[in-house]
Amino acid sequence: MKKKILFVSDFDKTLSTGDVGYILSAKLGISAERFEEKIADIQRRNIVQLGGELAHLISRDKDYAGRVTRDLLYEVGSEIELKKGVPELISILSQGIDDYHFSPYIVSAAPKECVEKAVEKIFPVENIYGTTFLYEGDVVCDVERTNAGHAKVSTIDMLKLKENVTRNAIIYVGDGSSDVHVMLHLLSYNGYTITVSPAPYMGHICRRSVISDNVLSILVPILVDLLKYDQDRVRTFFEDRGHPILEWNRADTEWLDIA
Repeated sequence: MKKKILFVSDFDKTLSTGDVGYILSAKLGISAERFEEKIADIQRRNIVQLGGELAHLISRDKDYAGRVTRDLLYEVGSEIELKKGVPELISILSQGIDDYHFSPYIVSAAPKECVEKAVEKIFPVENIYGTTFLYEGDVVCDVERTNAGHAKVSTIDMLKLKENVTRNAIIYVGDGSSDVHVMLHLLSYNGYTITVSPAPYMGHICRRSVISDNVLSILVPILVDLLKYDQDRVRTFFEDRGHPILEWNRADTEWLDIA
């Protein structure tokens, strides 16, 4: 019998190269610097969950509110650049590896419309959980649900029941502060967490850190830790699929600040 694994990934800077907020802001004539100032102010005031800042801007900020339409969100999604290897990663997971069957999902604080368009024809839309909005006509008027912070934990728990898996059969991949709640939650239940960010605070709460511009790299810790592949077998796995590993460095890093 195949072992089922719930595989959940963040989107911004995990599967994509950039941030949805910058593209949307540029389309509204708002500079990257001004966008960053607004995000920093929201975080300083601590008025939304980490990761929910963009949703707050879209629905509440004077420079965004009343100007964001459903079509604009889809337009932003069409301009998002995905990291290398996203189609191949989804294909490999969907097909399964050895005795493991993976159920892949995207859970992101980014607007659902943006994510849907970015992974169109690559990823099933019903497996995408992003921030959703309420509309008046075609214009965003309020936030329906933000998949950020602790809300991601609720979504993961819902998916656990939907896929009927144990908590230690969940893999979550993320990159930043909006992923901390769900990673700590999974860690407490012996779930498997992977970060694609070099940030020290992420390394402390994740089982593995993987730094690469190709998301197929996410498979390496899965193959090594879950499927017990040795390094030669991992290399063969990638070579057989036309993606030989050109460089592979591993290091245990100590982050110190000594007075």
